[in-house]
Formats: sequence, C-alpha cells, structure tokens
Amino acid sequence: MANRKKPVAQPKQAPRSKGAWLIAGVALFALVAIVVIASLGRTGPLPASGDVSNAEAKALIKRGARIVDVRTPEEFAAAHIPGAENVPMDKILAEAGSWDKTEPVLLYCATGERSAYVFQQMAQAGFQHLYNLKDGIVAWDGDVDSGSATKTADGLQPLPSGLPAMYEFFTDW
Repeated sequence: MANRKKPVAQPKQAPRSKGAWLIAGVALFALVAIVVIASLGRTGPLPASGDVSNAEAKALIKRGARIVDVRTPEEFAAAHIPGAENVPMDKILAEAGSWDKTEPVLLYCATGERSAYVFQQMAQAGFQHLYNLKDGIVAWDGDVDSGSATKTADGLQPLPSGLPAMYEFFTDW
C-alpha cells in the first residue's frame, strides 16, 4: 500500500473586497499626483544665465533662487522683493565668497544697471547660474515688501505702489 500524505489544510483568508482595493488605488494615485504637482517648476535644467524678465524671475524664485538686492540699505528699506537679501554692490564679492557657486542667484537693483555690473563680477568669480532682473525693481510687477522708510536715500517719496521713484545713474568709467 502506498503511503499517502494527507493534504494540509490551508488557513482561510478573509476575502478582500473590491472596494478596499479601489480605495487603496485611488489613495496611491492621489499621493503620486501630489508629489508630481509639488515638484513642478523645481525640476529640469535651469535656463541660461543672463538678463531675465519679471515672469522669468518669478519662475526662478519659485525654483528657490537666491534673491540678492544690490542697492543701498536705504533703497532696500524703502521697498524690496520678498525674500531678498540686501548685499550692496560694493560688498557683494566679499559676501558671496562663502556662497555655493552652483546655486541660482537672481540679482536686481533699481533699473538693472548696477545688478548687470555685479552680474559680470560674479560670473568672473565662477558663479554658474546668475540672473539679472533686466529692468530692475522699478519695473517689477510682483509683490513688494515696503519697509518703515518713507523716503529713499536721496529724499524721494515712494510711489503709491511702495516702490521708490528714482533714477539710477551708474557708470563704470
């Protein structure tokens, strides 16, 4: 007589409902969608260094670019782009020496002239992703933080927008 083994009884598993699988699938899809949406605008290569418009500057800010206002402390106190740090142009190279040279940096001043000059200095110092707000803060159409200053260094009153009314006369000669 052949020796036959008795089949071993498998424990019964509770039947899984289709509803539970559907809920799990929807939750997983929602999680993936949130991650993708949150990463939009922060991925992909950075644009080429150079002058940028307001729209391009806003996109760089959303991507986490360092915002540097190269105007005087008095001008900065009158109005500046939210999140900007004030590093006057005569101190920029000393201050920027400790910065990551691969980090994107958005430079601006009143009209774009001083920041264009600083742009050239920083490019020569090895910074890889530099951007100059080509028309400066006087043409900025985004949010502005206005400080407690009611006049600029030259005694000019701010405009109703909070931006100082000023002319920038800068030359390197």
